[in-house]
Amino acid sequence: MTIKRFKQNQKFRINIGSTVSFYATAKQIRAGVGDFYTCNAATQKALEVLEVYRSGDGVEMCSTGLGGTWEGLQVQLNMA
Repeated sequence: MTIKRFKQNQKFRINIGSTVSFYATAKQIRAGVGDFYTCNAATQKALEVLEVYRSGDGVEMCSTGLGGTWEGLQVQLNMA
C-alpha cells in the first residue's frame, strides 16, 4: 500500500489533552510545532496514522480526523 501524504499546506486543528488547542499545517507538524519533543512526536505520529487511514480502500479513506494517545499525550487531529 502506498501512503498518500497530505499536501504541505493542509491545515489541521490540534488538541493536546483538554487544555491546548491550535492550528498548524502538515508542513509545520512534520517540522515540529514547538520546543517540546513529546508534543512534536505525538502530533507527528497522529498525522502519520491519519495518512495511513486515508490511504486505505475502506471507509477509513473518508476520515477527516482522529484521536488517540501517543507519547503519553491525548491528541486529537482534525482537518480544518
